[in-house]
Amino acid sequence: MDTEQLKNYLAVAQLGSFQKVADQKFISQRTVSKQMANLEDELGVQLFFRGPNKVTLTNAGNYFVQRATELLNQLDDSIVKLHSISQQSFQHLRIGYFSPFEGRLLVNHIHAYQDTANLPIRFHISEAGIEHLIADITMGTLDCAYILDYGTHEHLIHAELSSTPIASGEMVLGLSRRNPIASKNFLTDQDLTARPILYYSNESSTYLQAAFLATLKSSNPECQVQRVGTFEQMQALVSLDQAMAFYPHGLPLFPNDEIVYRRLKSNGSFDSQHYTVQLVARIDNNVNGLTAYRDFLTKHKN
Repeated sequence: MDTEQLKNYLAVAQLGSFQKVADQKFISQRTVSKQMANLEDELGVQLFFRGPNKVTLTNAGNYFVQRATELLNQLDDSIVKLHSISQQSFQHLRIGYFSPFEGRLLVNHIHAYQDTANLPIRFHISEAGIEHLIADITMGTLDCAYILDYGTHEHLIHAELSSTPIASGEMVLGLSRRNPIASKNFLTDQDLTARPILYYSNESSTYLQAAFLATLKSSNPECQVQRVGTFEQMQALVSLDQAMAFYPHGLPLFPNDEIVYRRLKSNGSFDSQHYTVQLVARIDNNVNGLTAYRDFLTKHKN
């Protein structure tokens, strides 16, 4: 069954004659007759009563007139929409992220955007250290990045950059459930000397180290802050009770039955561990995809 066959069928139904349709279409009467016979064979029903000078529709034929009309209309609508889509210029958005936590948040945001937004965007994703991301945005090789803003804001003090908060929460300490202090409801400054405190960065980076030291050293100068180069290594060391690590509570966490999470009460307060995730971009970047995506994130901020 093809569109030409359906169109000829509707013409026969209207004109009541194979010959009239053949004359109208500039084809032979034999061709029209064969098309209709093939259509009946494909459907397994008789569509016509064939008389000497006229053909009329059976009940099944009358019903199929409606269905064939609907099928052709749906096909025409689909073709129009396909042409409309093909003529739209996809926006390309180069977007980076710092850690697996922001990466999972980014994936969730992209899926939500693609499910609801009208402007199609092709996302090009990369992971890098925060210093690297800031440099790439400044030089124009990235359009924007998800950056964890915690402890210190020096990396965001940049006249060429804009920051849009898209998520927020509290940093919590992850530790092995085998650690004796895991039974506590929250941790204090005095609990931080038992194990090194790890931070993850796939590149040599001082940002999180500086952030941790800024929030911890003033209350406990003996705490140790160390970088690990893979997220899997950080998880393994924490699970084996060889270290503790900060995790951004509120972002998608990676399940691990060996790790428990506790709030840190520093200097008698929980207030020092607040974080935000910022969408950072150049102020003069007016890419339509960036504008649409940033507007979407602002409306759907966690």
